[in-house]
Amino acid sequence: MMKFLRTLILIGLAPLLFFVADNHFLIRAIVISGSMAQTIPINSHVFGLRSSFRGFAHGDIIVFTSPIPDEFSEMFIKRIIALGGEEIGIRGGVVLVNGVVVYEDYAKGTMTDFEPVIVPYGYLFVMGDARQNSRDSREWGAIPVSSVIGRIYLGLTPSLTILP
Repeated sequence: MMKFLRTLILIGLAPLLFFVADNHFLIRAIVISGSMAQTIPINSHVFGLRSSFRGFAHGDIIVFTSPIPDEFSEMFIKRIIALGGEEIGIRGGVVLVNGVVVYEDYAKGTMTDFEPVIVPYGYLFVMGDARQNSRDSREWGAIPVSSVIGRIYLGLTPSLTILP
């Protein structure tokens, strides 16, 4: 009888635990645009952790609220290129952070020059990996750190390939 009650409690708690984890710790999203297609194909499922910390690093792939909510209400997925206090620019199709060339083996496509700007503290400069198909900080500026929902750690493509 005790084993039966324990099983019932576990069955009852499992959905509650999943709901709490899904709404407070985990991120699940489906990629609907091609702006990250070099790394994460369209219709891929991505998984990550919601950010309760602010330890962002260059190259992190993040999910954030739309910087253009009048046009798009969906979450955005982009890569962090520069952090607050850093200078970001593009010259000759090459990204420069604080005047140093950033090696980006994940990025594809040509980029037009972008005059250097200083990213304000508390903000992040983000771009999609498919640079010619990405609406990103080059268009709407750096995003506030407060708009970040979390960091992506894993992806699963429609062909069931696991993404790093």
